[in-house]
Amino acid sequence: MARATAQRPHYFARLWLELGRMGGEHDAFIKVIIVERIAKAVVLTALGIGLLVAGQKGWLDAWADYAETQLNLDVGRGIIMQLLLRALVYVGAFNHISLIAVSAMLYAALEATEGIGLAMRRRWAEYLTVIATGILIPYEAYEVITHPTLFKVGALLLNLAVVGYLAYRKRLFVGI
Repeated sequence: MARATAQRPHYFARLWLELGRMGGEHDAFIKVIIVERIAKAVVLTALGIGLLVAGQKGWLDAWADYAETQLNLDVGRGIIMQLLLRALVYVGAFNHISLIAVSAMLYAALEATEGIGLAMRRRWAEYLTVIATGILIPYEAYEVITHPTLFKVGALLLNLAVVGYLAYRKRLFVGI
């Protein structure tokens, strides 16, 4: 007796269907994530544009160095970072402030994509948010351990809550 069994679609086909699916209704925590991502994107965009304009006029050199020191963004410590920065400066003719400004605007684009995708209830935005936020958690934990501040602890706790909530509550990595 031959029984026709439907084969399960290939993993990538199931993943593609899952990513294209719309999520459910927004609850309060998702709305908080959306507002936080959009607000962060606006602030980072303003910062990037301000650094580009003021960097060309030389207004923010001292302020940028001070912020770099306070936020522990000193890239001069490791040899790989020194080589990367020198290569970027040589190839792209970027100065230090322009490099930070462009990086801030690229990060703002990522944050805006996450926020808008979540607001549109897209499943891919949930995955993007978990992956992009989760990648930075080890670095944030290292920073909290080596140079603890209230801001860094709060950012780490918020990002842990976002990743944990989306991955567990939205069942992102189950059944694909």
